[in-house]
Amino acid sequence: MFWNIYYKSILRGLRSKDMIIWTLLFPILLSTLFYFAFSGLDKAETLDTISVAVVEDEALGSEAYLKIMLEELSREEDSLLDITWTDAETADRLLKDGETEGFISVENGEPKLTVKEQGIYQTILKQLLDRYIQIKDSIQSVIYKNPQAGLQMLFQDTEKWMEDRSYIREVSLSGQEPSFTVNYYYALLAMVCLYGGFHGMVIVENLQANLSPRGARIAVAPVRKGMLYAASFLSELTTQFLCMAVVVCYMQFVLKISFGGRFVPVLAMCLVGSMAGIAFGALVSLPSRWKGGMKNAIVVCVSIVSSFLAGLMFFGTNYVVEQKLPLLAMLNPASRIADAFYSLYYYEDYSRYFKNMGILLIMTAVMLGVVLAFARRKQYESI
Repeated sequence: MFWNIYYKSILRGLRSKDMIIWTLLFPILLSTLFYFAFSGLDKAETLDTISVAVVEDEALGSEAYLKIMLEELSREEDSLLDITWTDAETADRLLKDGETEGFISVENGEPKLTVKEQGIYQTILKQLLDRYIQIKDSIQSVIYKNPQAGLQMLFQDTEKWMEDRSYIREVSLSGQEPSFTVNYYYALLAMVCLYGGFHGMVIVENLQANLSPRGARIAVAPVRKGMLYAASFLSELTTQFLCMAVVVCYMQFVLKISFGGRFVPVLAMCLVGSMAGIAFGALVSLPSRWKGGMKNAIVVCVSIVSSFLAGLMFFGTNYVVEQKLPLLAMLNPASRIADAFYSLYYYEDYSRYFKNMGILLIMTAVMLGVVLAFARRKQYESI
């Protein structure tokens, strides 16, 4: 009897157009739109080679180290500067025509940057010249105070003075490149998990005699309610998980969305998240006085709001909620699901992942406990 109910419920779920649309077609369509909208966002954060003109005249010849610095910055394999060595008139024309971001000249013994507008490239050029002036002033100060030591430093330790040292080392915890887009896909998967609430509503409606004619027929059947709920829950979970697996495969193998190379843990979290979504839908469907449309609205609204707080609509929303309202973030199932995917992408260890999974399992157990407690004690004077 158990396997018969399980099998027939899966067939019914796979034939439900509403379920297929919301848990399969909708996330595939939305993830595709995300792909076309955000595909260039990570690449946009990288800087291109900066085109700059340098006025090559007698004044520049007096600043030999400035010329050496600029030549080095344009010789590297991934060069920062693309330099056009020219005269003042041509440099001015190139700037006006928009062919360069600015031009560098030497006036009164000091390097000068001329730009037409403000921007990130102009800021970088200014910082380069400021760095050069700072080093030059330091060298002149040392020579003025101690000529012998200054000359020795100038001719023997010039590279050390020109070296830009950093005392902060950037370390990748998982070998993955930082991304501004992956959290949108993770929050989308979290929303689809919570859409499992529609499956939870079907379970209760089909098993409660006062909610549907099918529930009335099942209520008089000589079958234990515990077995009915177990078979129905597992069948709806199987249907939901199959849809989630297809969506995850589409994201990873078609859209090339990275999950940190951990496919099995991603599917495991989708399974746990789907369990939480189904349990939530079953809980919402318990009150017999609420109409079906109202229950659907509650599931949709809670799913969307939870996903919004998890960062589905705006980048960084989940971080703000974590900082300002940590308890809300902790109790938000969409945030826990998205954060679990996030931890798989950025961290090598699984501690954060299992923490999120544990919270979701506790939520699921509490909601299912409430559903079973009310459903098993429910009796009817007549059917």
